[in-house]
Amino acid sequence: MTVLAEPEIGYPQHRTTWENVVRPQVMAQFRDEIYGRVPEGRVELDWRLLEEGRAPGGAIRRQIAVTLSGPLGTLTVTVLVHLPVQAGGVPAYLGLNFRGNHTCTLDDAVLRTGIDHPAQTGQIHYDGLREAFEIPPARGSHAHRWPLERIAERGYAAITVSYLQVGPDHAGIFSSGLHTILSSTGSNDRPAEEWGAIGMWAWTLSRLQDALEKGMVPEVDPARVTVVGHSRLGKTALWAAATDPRFAAAISNDSGCLGAALSRPVGETPEVLARIRPYWFARAFSSRVLEGRPLPVDQHQLIACIAPRPVYVASASEDDNADPEGEFLSWRAAARVWELYGYPRPSGGFPAPGGTRENGRTPLGYHLRPGEHSIERFDWEHWLDFCDRWVPERPSR
Repeated sequence: MTVLAEPEIGYPQHRTTWENVVRPQVMAQFRDEIYGRVPEGRVELDWRLLEEGRAPGGAIRRQIAVTLSGPLGTLTVTVLVHLPVQAGGVPAYLGLNFRGNHTCTLDDAVLRTGIDHPAQTGQIHYDGLREAFEIPPARGSHAHRWPLERIAERGYAAITVSYLQVGPDHAGIFSSGLHTILSSTGSNDRPAEEWGAIGMWAWTLSRLQDALEKGMVPEVDPARVTVVGHSRLGKTALWAAATDPRFAAAISNDSGCLGAALSRPVGETPEVLARIRPYWFARAFSSRVLEGRPLPVDQHQLIACIAPRPVYVASASEDDNADPEGEFLSWRAAARVWELYGYPRPSGGFPAPGGTRENGRTPLGYHLRPGEHSIERFDWEHWLDFCDRWVPERPSR
């Protein structure tokens, strides 16, 4: 593994300069050069209850159809909500899932969702990297990633929808699904600064936050919603939190390059992504990278743009592709902005597997879970503890 030093940042010494000058400039660069701009167009939001019942373990299960109406059409997604039995004011985790709501649980009442595309079945190989998809995605196959019963036991709601309902995870995403209700441009003719898939997924999370604020799940406190994501959806969670200050906290798990990790020659790199996943980003990103021009920003700056809200970055010891050390260095460098808000920087070097880097006095968490690219109970227990500390109940008025 190539080891590089923590980046020099040159952040301002004053909070007002960061908020009024530096942060807006950094966000504009991320928007225009990497993740892309949202197409213009007003969107209306509506929802209807599809089903309600008791999930295994006694929590409340709801399935809700959420419809987004744009100037060029409509899109409906199916949201799975898992609630503890409480009167109200419940904090929540909001995140996208990969292969459908039914993969997040063994509960037979959960509807099958997601869209199966031929280009997304089987195994895909590129540059020594491999992705494997189940055919078809089995019920409960990702239940370890969403331990719904445990989340409810800890007093949190879980709200999730399959990212495949936004559109297929390939270049065809611009010819179906969400993009087509807002823009008539396709993959090759979309403006250079218009959104890619990660921008679409992040925007969808913000629209679900809109629905929560309008009472879609009245038991949930919309001011205590933590956005969470794994891998490419971890990249999405960070971008969603940076662009939408309503999210109370953000959790990135194994998000790697263009997520939490520094852009360095380790594992998945900007060059690899520009070749194999150009549709994840604005066209300006791939053009710039493939021409050999350096990116104007790096990922510690993206994490910093979420300050002073809580951020947790999780890595896995055997996940070299996501560059755990690069994720840690990025997280630690970003902590300098939390200093502007009066928080001390977390101390300590890159931890051994199973180690954490929190001081309990700063709303920043990091851990290195033993194992591979996944989400496990180890991750969730740390995230639940973190949110217990840093996403507290609001004082009653």
